[in-house]
Amino acid sequence: MLKSFRLWVPVAVVALLLIIAIAGVVVASKLVPRATAAKDELQAALPLASQVQQQILDGDTDAAAETAAKLREHTSAARAQTTGDLWQWAEAAPFIGDNLKAVRVVSETVDDLAVDTLEPATKLSISALQPVDGRIDVEAISDLLPFIDSTAASIDSAQEKLGDVPRNALIDEVSDGISKLETALAKAETVLEQLRVPVAVLPSALGAEEPRNYLMIFQGNSEVRAAGGNPAAMVLVKVDNGAISIAQQASSGDFKNSMQREPVKELDPNVEKIYSDIIGKYIPNITSTPDFPTTAGLMNAYWNEEFDTELDGIISFDPVGLSYLLGATGPVEMPTGDTLTAENAVPLLLNEVYFRYPDGAASDAFFAAAAASVFDALTTGSGDPKAIVGALVKSANEGRLMMWSPHEDLAGAIEGTALQGVLPSDNTEKTTVGVYFNDTTGSKMDYYVDAKIEASTNQCDVSSGESPTFKTDVTLTNSITREEAKTLPGYITGPYYTPGDIATDFVVYGPVGAKIDSWLVNGKEHSAKATGEIDGRPVVRLSYVLKPGESVTVSYTMTGAPDQEYGDFTIDTTPMVRDTPITITGCKPEDPE
Repeated sequence: MLKSFRLWVPVAVVALLLIIAIAGVVVASKLVPRATAAKDELQAALPLASQVQQQILDGDTDAAAETAAKLREHTSAARAQTTGDLWQWAEAAPFIGDNLKAVRVVSETVDDLAVDTLEPATKLSISALQPVDGRIDVEAISDLLPFIDSTAASIDSAQEKLGDVPRNALIDEVSDGISKLETALAKAETVLEQLRVPVAVLPSALGAEEPRNYLMIFQGNSEVRAAGGNPAAMVLVKVDNGAISIAQQASSGDFKNSMQREPVKELDPNVEKIYSDIIGKYIPNITSTPDFPTTAGLMNAYWNEEFDTELDGIISFDPVGLSYLLGATGPVEMPTGDTLTAENAVPLLLNEVYFRYPDGAASDAFFAAAAASVFDALTTGSGDPKAIVGALVKSANEGRLMMWSPHEDLAGAIEGTALQGVLPSDNTEKTTVGVYFNDTTGSKMDYYVDAKIEASTNQCDVSSGESPTFKTDVTLTNSITREEAKTLPGYITGPYYTPGDIATDFVVYGPVGAKIDSWLVNGKEHSAKATGEIDGRPVVRLSYVLKPGESVTVSYTMTGAPDQEYGDFTIDTTPMVRDTPITITGCKPEDPE
């Protein structure tokens, strides 16, 4: 009897294992095809998500809604494949269970996002933000805030669900899928965080609570300054509950410009040491520093000397940025009979106008009229909204569009963006060298000047305790000949130099905490006009007079502080009439994992 029992025990165990194995095969035969089907449905939904996004940006809400409905069919089908008692039972099984749970959670998460965020987003239209008959719909902007908040809540919920999925036993395909979804959600979360602040501020900035007044200054790059150019023309814009109008036009000649006067406001001693107090005595020089808050503070002080209207902000723009906008609005007719286009705006406003109107006041008036014409086109709803936004973003990234405000909410929305017009306060995210130019000819000759910058660093090759080095070669070329210069109007060549000669100050800022060891002009030593430190950065200013047809290269070597965290090496530079080619060689820090 005992022998029989001993015989049947292993037989029973084997039988039980066979039954379990057979059950596992049966379960697997039913669930694996469902898991595969869920994966196929999710993969089919992916391109539709990108398509919906593009259609929303294009303002095609009907097509976006149709595509979103197709996407939802796929996500709901994927979700349906991962439900039921059998699937729930199998999730408790070792190894395969964690993978099945992961597939279910991903399917549920994507389907929830489709319902809670994507479908509501199709009801939004970027065209609702476009001015119509001179007014932006402030209410439409206000309505965006609840959507942003609800979307952020949906993303938080999705991230929490994904975070609860056990990872140790996941196969690579499932693990990679979750990682990609988490990365996409993190990016979306960042975008929403960045979007929420300006959306929250915009209604107030557009005069929803009380009228706002913004001064737009237009920098003429043909008389170059560190921040762009001589800000000779300006327009006061009034915004009242979204209604936009031009309240006043002015020029630099309307203000007290004199070496005999005191600076319009107290200057930072470090800034004054580099640039002298002339930046506070002449409006044409307020843009001589690359720091736009400094420029705006000086402009605000000048404005308060002459006018009673309190400014709620100052916006800077240039003709190249204007040409980008014209690419979005199409040609614009001016009161003079001229037609402004994306192709002719730069040569017309920065060069040809001085042949036609050799008097400064007349050319400034023409410039202001051109800006007002483009402004009218924008505020009456001309152009493609997506293209207009693209033009503004491009202008901001090139330093051609900047903004300042004394109001904390608006200043906070600008902070950290290209609109702020400031150098990074440290090297952690970006290790930035600033390369800037200021015309000292008193002319409009920078229309004929091109710049080129070549830089290198060994910052990610140094060991602990060693200092990184930075090298920067800055080349300016005067493209006009002496004979051509003789045919130019005196207002272009200026009264102080032989026609064709171009005097320029080179101003270079090193990385934070670094020192500028040397500078050579065409390989030879050259005395500096000023050296010092601004906001923890070493600064050198030197001057050179370019003859017609001549190129000059100024070479700088710099040493950084040891044992600092150095982000990607970048160059910030003056926005010129034409693009400045920038070449950076040597190592860059690796992207974070």
